[in-house]
Amino acid sequence: MDNARDLYVNPLPKPTWHRCRVNDARITVKKSGVLPATVSVSASSGVTAKMNTSEEDFRRMESGMGKEFEIYGFEVSAAPVCRHVPAGEDEEIDVDIWFDGKTDCFNSFRFEAEDNAAADIYMICRQKKQTSFKGGLDTRIKVGKNAHVRLIRVSLVKGSGLYNNVAASVDDGGKLEIVNIWPDGNEVFDGCAIDLFGEKSESSIDTAYDAKEGTKFDLNYVARHRGRESVCEITANGILAKGAEKCFRSTVDFITGCVEARGVENEDVLLLDEDVINKTVPLILCTEENVEGEHGATIGKLSDEILFYLNTRGIDEKTAYRLISAGRMASVINLIPKGTVRKEIFEHIGSERI
Repeated sequence: MDNARDLYVNPLPKPTWHRCRVNDARITVKKSGVLPATVSVSASSGVTAKMNTSEEDFRRMESGMGKEFEIYGFEVSAAPVCRHVPAGEDEEIDVDIWFDGKTDCFNSFRFEAEDNAAADIYMICRQKKQTSFKGGLDTRIKVGKNAHVRLIRVSLVKGSGLYNNVAASVDDGGKLEIVNIWPDGNEVFDGCAIDLFGEKSESSIDTAYDAKEGTKFDLNYVARHRGRESVCEITANGILAKGAEKCFRSTVDFITGCVEARGVENEDVLLLDEDVINKTVPLILCTEENVEGEHGATIGKLSDEILFYLNTRGIDEKTAYRLISAGRMASVINLIPKGTVRKEIFEHIGSERI
């Protein structure tokens, strides 16, 4: 019996010419036999598992990887891990996710920060043995009025597939910051969708990825401006090595009523070799007149002037690329407040790059 199932994921909110092959992506997952990864959660005193937001309301959130992945996750995932931060509390939540390397896994998470709360959420993916498997994660976040949530997602998984899905909503004056560190992975698909419902709500997504030889990265980030004076920023720093393939979709959607909203999206890609496939799709949608949006991308190799300068100081081309690559990753890693997490990531990429 065939246990494979194809899903179309990471769809653009508004498709472009189909021949560009950037409207969505396809992954293959197991229909059955998918088990939860081992998860341990530790937090400071105020966090509880009792939620004000219902599971039905969480499921109604639009996510980055799209409907087909959502439905699949609802079918195969065990009961979600839930954490609630009460009003006015300031919490740190550590979520350690261990894949056993033997089976494909799927886990769901729900986080809720009440009004005026603050939370730093660290989600770190690791593996017990280096084998080929696929891990899926579905994360949904509710940010209350004037609350501040920082979500840090790190994958230290090698040689496997990782599928990350995020859906979030932000109320008046709330702020959601997402930091993504993807230094490894044979196949990484990441989708984030944030609804800025509230007046003066804010969001940011900062991503660093290292697409090593023969790997595939597919990223889809969407910020929907619904509230007046809402602000978003989407930034990605990436590295593509020999035979790697990457597609980065970034959408700022100004919806009617989001007067004086502002959105910025940028990507900086360093190409280490000629035979890479790079697709960058910056998109701005707008049905509101009084808004401000901008996007841009910088894609290329190191200039001859930089290489010559480094060569005159005894640094060959291969070492120069490794140093610059590590620096690209470090610019995003240093956004992580927790020193022990930064150290673990630097040790991980140091063994690969320097």
